[in-house]
Amino acid sequence: MDWEALCEALLGSFLPAPTGSRLLDAAPTGIFRSPLFWTWIALLAGLIGLACCIVYIGLRSTPALLWLALLVDAVALVFVRRALKWRYPI
Repeated sequence: MDWEALCEALLGSFLPAPTGSRLLDAAPTGIFRSPLFWTWIALLAGLIGLACCIVYIGLRSTPALLWLALLVDAVALVFVRRALKWRYPI
């Protein structure tokens, strides 16, 4: 087995491209000043916060409202991410 090729395949997506990072390439498009981008960041932070809250409370004793909020947040996150991809095709 070629371990070097396997490591390169696994870690290749995490290393920056030769032209630079994708985030640095996205800066000239104005995506970081977009309210849609900041909405996506807020939804992502809410999703992480809800997930941490559910784990802290316990998976079996979590109220159904928190699970519903997590589901609604995940669906909204998908729609906002889709809108970002449509508006800023990088």
